[in-house]
Amino acid sequence: VKEPVNPSLKGIKYVIFPENRYSQAWDFAMIVVIWYYAFAIPFHFGISSGYYQMCYRGFSIFNNVLNVMFIVDTILAFFRAFRGENGLIVYSLKSIRRRYIRSGWLFINILASLPTSVIILFGYLRS
Repeated sequence: VKEPVNPSLKGIKYVIFPENRYSQAWDFAMIVVIWYYAFAIPFHFGISSGYYQMCYRGFSIFNNVLNVMFIVDTILAFFRAFRGENGLIVYSLKSIRRRYIRSGWLFINILASLPTSVIILFGYLRS
């Protein structure tokens, strides 16, 4: 006989809690990627005009891996618990998703997930 599941715990096995070590390591990796992009994107668009992207295959692959990381981060954000105004952890998937969409971060993360290599390629081909 199956025990009835408390509705507030439904889907909890998919929730990523803030104290999770893997989540914290992922966050650190994403901070490093963001710092890299803070310098690399202006360089590629302004100085090199996509030269490195076009001439070095390894560089292109590296940038594509970083773009995939942003896509994964965008998806993971739909499962990340957060602390509510009262300091308690909110782990309801519905609440997490609603907050993420309404916060505006979803739009920003989608923009960050755009493949810069494709944008640079179009800019390179146009010039």
